[in-house]
Amino acid sequence: MTTKILHCVDDPNMGGVNFALQSLCGSSILQQAFEFEIRHVDLTHFQNMTIDADIVCFHGASNWRKLLSVAWLKLRYPKISFILQEHHYSEQFVRHQIAHPQRFYWMLKLSYSLMDKVVSIAPSQQQWMLANKLLPESKIVQLGQGRDLSQFVADRTPPESKHTPANQLPVFAAYGRFHQQKGFDLLLKAMAQVKQPCLLKLGGEGEQLPLLQQLAAKLDNVELVGKIDDVPRFVSSCDAVIVPSRWEPFGLVFIESMVMNKPIISTNVDGLADQIRQHQPQAMVTIFEAKVSEHDDKQFVNSLADAIERCLSSVHSSSVLLSSHEPAHAYEQVDNHGQKQHHAPIDDWRTQQWQDLQQAWKNLFEQLLEDKRG
Repeated sequence: MTTKILHCVDDPNMGGVNFALQSLCGSSILQQAFEFEIRHVDLTHFQNMTIDADIVCFHGASNWRKLLSVAWLKLRYPKISFILQEHHYSEQFVRHQIAHPQRFYWMLKLSYSLMDKVVSIAPSQQQWMLANKLLPESKIVQLGQGRDLSQFVADRTPPESKHTPANQLPVFAAYGRFHQQKGFDLLLKAMAQVKQPCLLKLGGEGEQLPLLQQLAAKLDNVELVGKIDDVPRFVSSCDAVIVPSRWEPFGLVFIESMVMNKPIISTNVDGLADQIRQHQPQAMVTIFEAKVSEHDDKQFVNSLADAIERCLSSVHSSSVLLSSHEPAHAYEQVDNHGQKQHHAPIDDWRTQQWQDLQQAWKNLFEQLLEDKRG
């Protein structure tokens, strides 16, 4: 009998969360052992839904209004394992959004207590959970985050083969939900301080659109390009990517940019700082860190502007754009047909990280089933 996994999502507009979840449910490794269902459920209203699954994984943000629904489902289905993957909360979220942390932490403790396991998506997030005693360490599973990145392929054209007009501006890409979390308003204020010639293409949609339009109208180095339907193509068309988040438990944009060999300008908050620490020493991609040490918009803007200027200063020739850099430590390999294949460590990492993540989820599901049987 096939084991059934139900994923409950309450916000269809959470782009990164839904992309990652769809990749996970379409995983070749997991589909061999499990049957998946993704269901959109509004837990803020009392739910007495029917569940025909062995494991339920919640992906929405916990809050006081959802507690009653989750508690009732836990009582009604005591033999089902409940998981929460924590996509939403982190140390910087609390600093920016929560006026009274103690009450918020009580809500999280109650929410986490209803789960058999809580999945942390970054080391810093796990450390934050433990530092605030939100749940026992034995209940946390550190899996990280990811998605199938096979469509995100770096441009392998040799720099000498490119014919870039000498007067072409370096182009930065930034994309995501137009929400306060993503820091795009502060990025546009930073662009107002950038003196070197460049162009920022900002893609996305959301509640901050009117504000961003107002800010962009005053700038000649910013272009709002609307919703991005083909992310790999958009990233490929630009020379570097900016990730200006105020808080970010993980940050899929970071790894999407990295596997396409794009230099990255990133704030050092939450999971983004984890990724900077993980990847910068390996020289897999050039990273320009915007160090944000205070909850202060002016300091945030200045740090972003400085990182952008440092990135632009690294362009030594106007005819060689940032994206023409060759992947570090490239090598050649002969395939089964005797043909030479060009590889770089980033290609191996793209494949390995996705395989490892699928296997980690498989191990978690199997452990939960074993615990219930025991």
